[in-house]
Amino acid sequence: MTLENIIKCCEGLTPTENQLVQYILQNKEQVQNLSIQSLAERTFASKSAIHRLCKKLGLNGFNELKVKVAQDLVEDHKTRTQIDVNFPFTAHDTQRTIAEKLLKLYEASITDTYHSIDMEDLKKCVTLLHDADIIDIYTQAHNLNVAENFQDKMRSIGRSVNCPKSTYEQRCIATASKKNHVAVILSYSGRASFVLPIVEILGKKQIETILIGRLGNSMMQKHIKHHLYISDKEDLRNRISQFSSHIAMQYILDVIFSCIFKQDYQMNIDYIQEVMGLIDDRDINEEK
Repeated sequence: MTLENIIKCCEGLTPTENQLVQYILQNKEQVQNLSIQSLAERTFASKSAIHRLCKKLGLNGFNELKVKVAQDLVEDHKTRTQIDVNFPFTAHDTQRTIAEKLLKLYEASITDTYHSIDMEDLKKCVTLLHDADIIDIYTQAHNLNVAENFQDKMRSIGRSVNCPKSTYEQRCIATASKKNHVAVILSYSGRASFVLPIVEILGKKQIETILIGRLGNSMMQKHIKHHLYISDKEDLRNRISQFSSHIAMQYILDVIFSCIFKQDYQMNIDYIQEVMGLIDDRDINEEK
C-alpha cells in the first residue's frame, strides 16, 4: 500500500501529525532527501513526534517512511501519464482510441486497487469468508452485477451465497442472520442509503461484516470491523460512468474468490468436475 493510501486509512492523528503528513505529501521530492532533523525543523515538530507518526502508520522508523515516499513518487509519475477515470474519452476520439483509453483505465484502476490492499486485512477477510457457512452480500445498483458474479463463482464450488436485491429482502436476510453467516457490504462511497440500516441490524445480531469501498471512506469505519479498499480516483457524480469503480470492485472480489478457492484447491477442482455435467446442459462437442 502506498504511503498516501496508508495515511487515508489512519485515524486519530493529532494536529501535529496532520501537519506532518500534509507537509510530507506536498513535498515528497524534498522529503526523500531530508534527515529526520531537517524534517523536524521544517515542520516545527520534534523528532519524537515524527517517530510516533511512523509508528501510527505501521512503519519501522523514518527510513521506511522515506522508502514509502520514494515509492509514492514512482506511482505519482505513472498517474500523471494515465487516463482521466471520470472522462476517459472525448467526443472527437476514434473507436480505436476509446478502446485503447479504456484498456489503460482498467489497468490503472486494477493497479491502484492492488496497491490499496492491506494483505493482513485480506487474509483475515478470506479466512472469515472461507469458514462461513453462508455469505450474505448487501449492495445496490450497478454493484449488483459484480456481486452476482461473485455469487455465481462461489456457487460453482458448492458455497452458499445470498445476494438480496430489494431493501425489504436485504433487511429480512440481515434480521435472520445467524453466527454462521458473514456479511459483505459493497459500496464505493459508503454513503448509500441502504448501508447504515443494514449495518445497524448486523451489529445488533453480532454478525461479522466486511465493507468493500474506496479509500478515505471513514464514515463506516467505527461501525464495521473489517475493511477492504479499492481505487478511490473516481468522482461520485462528475463522470461519464462507473468505469473505474466497477472494474476495481470486480478485481477485489475475484481476488477474494481466488484466495478462498486456493484454501481447498484440489477439493474445489474435484467438485467442479463432479457437478459440471449436472449444471451445464449445453450440447458441446469438442473437436480435437
